[in-house]
Amino acid sequence: MKISDIMTRNPYTLSPHQTIAESAALFFKHHIDGAPVVNNGKLVGFFSKHQLFKAVADCTPFDVTIDKLMIKDVITCHPNDDVKTLLNKPVSRCPVVQNGTVVGVVTQSDVVRYLNIELTDLQEAKLLKEQMEAIFEASFDYLFVTDAEGRVTKVSPSYYRITGIKPEEVLGKTMYELVAQGFYDRSCSIEVLETLKPVTFVQKIKTGRTVLVTGNPVFDDKGNLIGVVTNGRDITELNELKRAVEHKEELSQHYKTEYFNLKGYCDYVVASPVMVELMQTVNQIAQFDSAVMITGESGVGKEIIAHQIHLESPRKDKPYIRINCASIPESLLESELFGYVEGAFTGAKKGGKLGIFELANGGTLLLDEISELPLSVQAKLLRVIQENEVTRIGSTKTNKIDVRIITATNRDLSEMVNKNLFRTDLYYRLNVIPVVVPPLRERREEIPVLVDHFLKKFNEKYGLNKQIAPQVIDRLMNYDWPGNVRELKNVVERAVVTNPGDIILSLDIDNNKTVTDPSAQPVVNLRELVENLEKHYINTYLAKYGSTRKAAAALGISQSTLCRKVANYGIHLA
Repeated sequence: MKISDIMTRNPYTLSPHQTIAESAALFFKHHIDGAPVVNNGKLVGFFSKHQLFKAVADCTPFDVTIDKLMIKDVITCHPNDDVKTLLNKPVSRCPVVQNGTVVGVVTQSDVVRYLNIELTDLQEAKLLKEQMEAIFEASFDYLFVTDAEGRVTKVSPSYYRITGIKPEEVLGKTMYELVAQGFYDRSCSIEVLETLKPVTFVQKIKTGRTVLVTGNPVFDDKGNLIGVVTNGRDITELNELKRAVEHKEELSQHYKTEYFNLKGYCDYVVASPVMVELMQTVNQIAQFDSAVMITGESGVGKEIIAHQIHLESPRKDKPYIRINCASIPESLLESELFGYVEGAFTGAKKGGKLGIFELANGGTLLLDEISELPLSVQAKLLRVIQENEVTRIGSTKTNKIDVRIITATNRDLSEMVNKNLFRTDLYYRLNVIPVVVPPLRERREEIPVLVDHFLKKFNEKYGLNKQIAPQVIDRLMNYDWPGNVRELKNVVERAVVTNPGDIILSLDIDNNKTVTDPSAQPVVNLRELVENLEKHYINTYLAKYGSTRKAAAALGISQSTLCRKVANYGIHLA
């Protein structure tokens, strides 16, 4: 019999430019353990789950292309070759090549099915037995044989490696007994015996392993069932890798969502010389990997500055992860940062866990509230920064990382260093480039622009069309805003939500203070009110855009109309 008679035609293939993650997805979806790598219609290599697992063990990033990992010296066969020639080839999955083109794939399972047919020929029984023994010994997947009564007659050496069950525990027993004793959750052999058809499903083993099994009935020349041959493939590791890929995809989706939230509701409006200078500095330092320490009062927007550094950096397409050092209990902080291996401590989940540093590999990590980091963790953090490597809890293996570190705090770290509350060596490692974000009271000219910005966002969010009386904004300019931009944002949202009318005449700052338009009465002069609002927004947009042409475009009116209104209101143009 020729190989063309048993091969799988039009097999799944990979491109050398596909990534490890894409290859894993193909393996998961189609339950295959390898695929030929084809470029421009020609075979250039072979990538199997063996290379996949090795890449995972070596902590190779999932976005690495397989051309760097694939087998290039591929063992192949021709469609016209005799099936028996495969017995001398030490591979479990062999590409079938004709004129340099992959036309099919033949597997050990295909050979097994062929040999099962050949077993019916008594003249070749001895030879076929030897061939079966050779396949049993060489098979990477396990082979499992039962007779017509479901009694186990033979298992391959790989059975113990894959299932964790010794052959002597099952040989001579019926599958009915083994299922009743809890060896398996269900039996492929039993279902084949009952249906007389091939059966494939995922089987759970008492050892905790998960195996993909395929059972094929074997008939004699009279059509009588004489036994069942089952092929078993370990998918425990593949499932773990699948979960890792899915986790990474979830993180990626989380980062995208977070980015669009920031993009849509960014609290930074640059409308003052000090902030223009700051953002110029941010864009400049973003191009380098130096550690940045962002300081400033609570609510000034340190996290947004950190995210802006990432977006302007060469790492913008890599992960951006923020961790609040104050929000995680000290007992969990180390495992969150550095990860752990299976069995590292009581409650450690199966398979271990990647730490924040490894998840952020290649990208940027923001350590917010760095001042709250316990001294016990500070020493380990210093080593990670110095060595560019991390060791998971419970492991002796170090993993290389490439992460840009940004820290943020509202406390005086230099004072904490003097009081021995923060390590001196760590402080100087982190404070390579200091960035100080000024409080809102030092850039009051931004308050009207910020109010307008937040008002638009919340009007859009809640489907409203509210405006704020200019007199109220004047009053806001005189408030010190201890909560900074965050407090201003909250005040505007509260006003939008709680004020019944379209014109906001007061803003509740806190439980004790209310900023109100003192001239406001239940009945107002509508013309005067409209004129005041119009004057306010013309002033605001002129200050923001610096020219009548740009301001008019933003306001949705012509430049001539804007100039006429400027003259009518006596507005001074700088």
